[in-house]
Amino acid sequence: MPSQLTLARKTRCAIYTRKSVTEGLERDYNTLESQRDVCSAYVRTRRHQGWTEIAERYDDGGFSGSSLVRPALQRLIADVERGAIDVVVIYKLDRLTRSLADFIRLIDLLERYEVTFVSVTQSFDTQDSMGRLVLNILLTFAQFEREMLIDRIRDKIAAMKRAGRWTGGPPPLGYDVVEGKLVVNDAEAMVVRDIFSRYLEIGSYKALADLLQAEGLRSKAWINRSGASVGGGLASRGMVWSILGNPLYVGEIRHEHETYQGIHEPIVDRQTWTQVQSLRAKRKTVQPPTRTGENPLVGLLFDGWGRKMVCQSGHNRGGFYRYYTSDQKRALVRQGQKRLRARANDLEDLVKVGLCSLLRNRPQLSPVIASLGIYDNATEKLIGNGPVAARRIETLDRPRTRLVYEALILRIECDRVQVTIMVRLTELIRFLQWDGVGLFRPQTKPDRSHEARIHCIQVPATAVRSERTLILPIAARTPGPLARPNRGLVDLLTMARLASATVYRERERSIADIASDFGRTPAFLNRVIRLNYLAPDIITAILDGRQPANLTRKRLLYASLPMDWGQQRTLLGFPAFVDGSA
Repeated sequence: MPSQLTLARKTRCAIYTRKSVTEGLERDYNTLESQRDVCSAYVRTRRHQGWTEIAERYDDGGFSGSSLVRPALQRLIADVERGAIDVVVIYKLDRLTRSLADFIRLIDLLERYEVTFVSVTQSFDTQDSMGRLVLNILLTFAQFEREMLIDRIRDKIAAMKRAGRWTGGPPPLGYDVVEGKLVVNDAEAMVVRDIFSRYLEIGSYKALADLLQAEGLRSKAWINRSGASVGGGLASRGMVWSILGNPLYVGEIRHEHETYQGIHEPIVDRQTWTQVQSLRAKRKTVQPPTRTGENPLVGLLFDGWGRKMVCQSGHNRGGFYRYYTSDQKRALVRQGQKRLRARANDLEDLVKVGLCSLLRNRPQLSPVIASLGIYDNATEKLIGNGPVAARRIETLDRPRTRLVYEALILRIECDRVQVTIMVRLTELIRFLQWDGVGLFRPQTKPDRSHEARIHCIQVPATAVRSERTLILPIAARTPGPLARPNRGLVDLLTMARLASATVYRERERSIADIASDFGRTPAFLNRVIRLNYLAPDIITAILDGRQPANLTRKRLLYASLPMDWGQQRTLLGFPAFVDGSA
């Protein structure tokens, strides 16, 4: 008779560990190994349920929990998406992430692929509402702990700078860092004094930079903590402008908008410094103040990699353009991740459509409001105000729209297949209660404890591009060795294209007449034409013969196809779409 262990379904468990700093990782038994041992022991206690630890290791040493840009975590996510993992096991919740927004994204990803996760030292079950409540509370405290740590570090740095001490960072040209203090490098100090004096003679930092480049001047080179050589590149205009405005050279330390007397030795005398600053002030180009209201998504918009998206605008070929682009980070440059780019008007329209669709869709809005635990006659009336609130958003100008977005939206994330809008539910209720008089703006003292209560609106879209190249959600032809295109399915797609083109071209004819030309009934032709609205990756999978085995011609033709591409994939048995270039 087979044992219970034999009958248990095999559950593949992946263990994820993380440590914020690299200190101590060189030891044979470090924190990552300790976390892994505890998690492995927990998996072994569930062996009777079929739990088994996979061999792949997911260890991030020296990576902060404030971001999802971690090599091992990205490999873990990729393996989740390809169906290689059933359970993610972690030592403690904050090892996974310390960001509430990132946590929501991870939970959404795991739920989409039916993957659960376990925190060994914090017992909870995410399958019931109480477990999810405990999970949200634990994560809120994890984020609070991280923010408190950031505040303490920020206060320490401010105190050190007020005392005139060097707080770290790349050493400036002219100084070496010895035991945490700035010490004058005599050879480099002569170069710095020469830059200041020549700038007073030439009067243009651009001309001075070009001259220094021709002479072969290079930036400060030093050895970082990991022992790698950093810097030493050819001098640039930005470097020269920064040197001329750095108060370190006159013996001061800058902190935000204030300067304090430093304990290090100055390189430039006060008179030369004053003359240079006066000349810089005269030569400085005054940039017009940016109007945030003209770009209502700035500060709220991020791409799928967590990078802020900034707005770029200008005139080109007689026209005006605005784009939202990713603010590139060096870590992602090394990984080959390109910037995402989207037309500002298109992206702003998608966000507005997403919000207004939620407000107008009563069956969707009701459970969202009910998730706060309130539902009475007043709530019914509140939900009835949704269409009115949607019209108000549609009629607002950009500056007023910006104020509404700052109040309603916690974060907007966009990638190449969808735009995700995270809406604060408490602010959504306040907006539904608004009578439209005056300005609807963020609260002066918002209740941060309710920020965890959000609703994610997902708007399918392909408005986002990579750099300047349009990205379509159509993968390259990669048929497997067993792939066999189903001729019946391919013929349906071909007929759908021909029928659609005929209907558009011969608008004066009825559907019945066109159907007779195809030798089909009008009802059949209507069902065929709907196949033009299938997700592009579903169409390419059918053409390549990679469709699910149970997808027949009859099932495809008579399926009640929704317009949402994600729902189409679920209905027809296709895997969730994964951007192959991400």
